[in-house]
Amino acid sequence: MSRAIDALIAYRLIKLLVTRFSNTQAFKMGIIDDKGKVLIKSKDFVRAFPNTTERAKARKSYTMLIRFVFNLKRLLGKVGIRGPIGSATAAAIAFFKEEYGNNPEVERVVYKHLKEQGFEFKLDEKYGEPLSEGTYKVKHDIYNLEGDIVINIDEQIDFKTVTDTILGYDVFKCKDVYLTTEDLYVS
Repeated sequence: MSRAIDALIAYRLIKLLVTRFSNTQAFKMGIIDDKGKVLIKSKDFVRAFPNTTERAKARKSYTMLIRFVFNLKRLLGKVGIRGPIGSATAAAIAFFKEEYGNNPEVERVVYKHLKEQGFEFKLDEKYGEPLSEGTYKVKHDIYNLEGDIVINIDEQIDFKTVTDTILGYDVFKCKDVYLTTEDLYVS
């Protein structure tokens, strides 16, 4: 039973990760802006939503899980993987695969959700330059989930193997963060 619950939570987390902030109920209610920045804190809901029905709707659209995912999405913009939504999705799936193993259905479900959100790309298409073994430099500082820099800008990375190709991105792990070719340049 707990594995099923874990899978549902993981699916919901990935689905929230790939949904644009502007397509969420929290955005539509004015709780966050289109970049995910909080405009109305949950402790201020009583004042911002005096109507109890609206307040209940606001609480439902900005739960603890949703706040966590919004913060994670904003942090992913500063952490290892950058670029279009596909690379952020690739990171989310890489985290999921590390925890639960390879499940092609996860990638298909996420792809379907992305198409429903208006993103167009093919699962078998390659994005970014393919990585070959060699030494690369990092384009920007890479942060871990705690916000600490784990790889400095222009630091050299010795790349040996690809961790996975997810949604067309070559994704690999270095110092406990996921990187793609969008993070590197040839030294």
